[in-house]
Amino acid sequence: MDMGIALGSAVAGVAAGVAIGWMLARQGGGAALKERAERAERSLQQEAARAQAAIAAAQDSAKRDVAAIQAEMTSRIERLKAEQRAETEKLARHLTQAYDELDGLRAKADAKNLRPGDTGHGFAATLPLGDL
Repeated sequence: MDMGIALGSAVAGVAAGVAIGWMLARQGGGAALKERAERAERSLQQEAARAQAAIAAAQDSAKRDVAAIQAEMTSRIERLKAEQRAETEKLARHLTQAYDELDGLRAKADAKNLRPGDTGHGFAATLPLGDL
């Protein structure tokens, strides 16, 4: 029986040693895991900060690009408006000259005592510019 008690005590001692060793190892491993977790968290925070900085830079660049495009479109529109005004004025001058020429031809026809509306060419008379 002494042998059974000795064997039981040995098994209990080994079990207690394993349990104590496992607890000590766990505590030491916990510190290492905690350190790794903290490093990973710092790394993640740094990467997030870099990503936010890159997003802010891209946003600023996009805003500058949009502003440049808006300024370019505004200048193009102004240029096209100026071209349209110039073309309209040119056409108005040409139309005025044409009506003046028609009025002059009508006056010559009236001087020759032709019937109103009969130009002698088969075309109907136009109204004078002042009658419109």
